[in-house]
Formats: sequence, structure tokens, C-alpha cells
Amino acid sequence: MILLVQVLSICLAKGVQWWVRPFWQIKLSYIVLFCVLLSNAFLMGFYFHNYRYPMGYLALLWLSLLSAVCSAVIILAVSHLNIGIDKTLVNRVISLASLIGFVGMAVYNAYMPVVRHIDIQLDKPMAVPIRLAVASDLHLGALVGNRQLQKLGQILSDEKVDNFAKMINTPKFGTIASLGNHDLYKVDAYDSINDAIYHAKARLLKDQIGVVDIVKDNQSVTLQFIGRYDDHKNDRLPTDAFMADIDHNLPVILLDHRPSQIASNAKSPIDLQVSGHTHKGQVFPANFIVDRLNVVGYGYQKINDMNVVVSSGFGFWGVPFRLGSQSEVWVIDLVGK
Repeated sequence: MILLVQVLSICLAKGVQWWVRPFWQIKLSYIVLFCVLLSNAFLMGFYFHNYRYPMGYLALLWLSLLSAVCSAVIILAVSHLNIGIDKTLVNRVISLASLIGFVGMAVYNAYMPVVRHIDIQLDKPMAVPIRLAVASDLHLGALVGNRQLQKLGQILSDEKVDNFAKMINTPKFGTIASLGNHDLYKVDAYDSINDAIYHAKARLLKDQIGVVDIVKDNQSVTLQFIGRYDDHKNDRLPTDAFMADIDHNLPVILLDHRPSQIASNAKSPIDLQVSGHTHKGQVFPANFIVDRLNVVGYGYQKINDMNVVVSSGFGFWGVPFRLGSQSEVWVIDLVGK
């Protein structure tokens, strides 16, 4: 990490020198020294457990590098054109527009959630189809607050959701919630999060089974939810420990924050697992890394008889940048056989 930051700092210095060279003559060594000192000052934030600012700076460094590559390609492509304008100015306008474009796109993807729809047919009878929604990784705080929650509430209202998992504010038939890794790191935060979920009248499942009866169109459907602790909790129960208390004739839905145990979960009679945590990498090219590290890093797959949905999350971690991913809500229409 430290070596990578130094390399990116030198790249930044070269870019700054190129940008200012027509207007201001300054030695590259001075710019390199400034950029390296600035980068390492931000890195010190990790030592003091202040992650947002160093992560934000690193993200900007990376977006600057991506925009520089994009700018170079565009400048090369238009270099043969004779447009009657000073190319020095044109090239710098292209580079600035590219940087603004990358940063703007990253912020847009973080704050403008999309809705993913999927129809899943279960190998079990259901009197009527049921519409669920999954919203994971809210990361509520200074950068994800009431405005984003209002957007989420509007999405759930517009989608006419019957019952949705991993969220607060009760829709038509209530809320089932489970905990993620960040909810377990600090005792004070853990207690506050539990209290907030209970006060929101959501049902929090901590290695527990919850049964939801939904009456829709004068028909009744019973769903069984298994809500897991995140696997950051070392002494959490194995998934198969819940199977003895499950009615295997009814749909079984597993809420497991991390998709780290999909292969073993698929050996149990579970109809649907919903997970989050990966953020789909959040910023390119980490999306490829999470795909390599997980059986399902993002999206939908069916493994054995278990349907799996892994969401990129509604919120974001650290800084409001998403590139190669977008904030989202999954709307799942469950249909019986």
C-alpha cells in the first residue's frame, strides 16, 4: 500500500507538471516532494484510525490516474485534427473535463441508486407471488443520512414491496434485518445499532429464525427467514444448526451479510440467500478482485438448489465514490412451483 501510494504520488506530480508547464515553470523535483509529503500526511490518518480522509485522498489519486489515461487516449485520437484552437489549451481542457467526469460519475453512482429486478421460482408451493426487496450495506452516517433513507423509502413504495429484508421503516408487511461486520466492531456502536433497529420496529435476527405470514389477495404465504451474525463473530452458529427447526415444506430465506460461506450454505435446504458486503468492489478494478475471492462476488447465481443474490449495497464505505459499481436495491419476485 505504502509503495503504491508513492508511485501514484509521482504520477500525480508528473501530471501536475504537465498541466502547469505552459503557465508556470517549476522543477519536477519540487512537485514530487510536495505530492509525496501530501500523500504521506494523509496516510498518517490510518495510524490515528481516521480512515475517511486518507481513503478519500487515495480514491482521488486513483481517479486522477484513470482520468489521465483516458485524457491521453483522447488527446492522441484528436491530435491530427486541425480545429484552429491552441492545442495546449485544448489538451488541458480535455484533461480537466476527464477528471471532472470521473469524479462526477463516481459520486453519481454512489448517491443515485438503481433498482435491479429478478424473478425467482422456488421448488415449493406458494399461494401467490411475493415481492421482496433487499437493501444491504447502508453505512448510515455523515455521508449517508436522511435524504438517502427517503430515497430508499420512495423506491420501496414505488416498487410495491410486500416484505423487505435488511432495512428500516416498515413497508407493507414489515422488515427483517440482520447485522453486518461494521455493526460488530465496537460494543457501544453495536448497542446503539440494535436499539435503532428495534425502535424502527424492524425484526432483527441474530442467529435466529423469523417466520413471516403474509396475507395477499386473500391468500396466505409463510416465509421463514434465518438471520445470521456476520462471520466476523467467531462463535456464530453454523448454518446447518438451524435446519432442525425449519419447516422444509416452506420457503427458507437466509440473510448472511458476507457471501463467504455460500458453498457450504448451498448444501443445506435453503431456497434463497441474500448477502452484501462486497460493494462489487466499489471502485474499479476492485470489482474483478471480489469476483475472484468469492463464489459469488456480485449478482445472481443458482448453486445446487439455492438461489443467491449478492448486492453491491445501498450505501458505500468510506468515501462517496463508486466506479464500476452503483448503489442499488434488489427487488425479488418469488414465485412458487
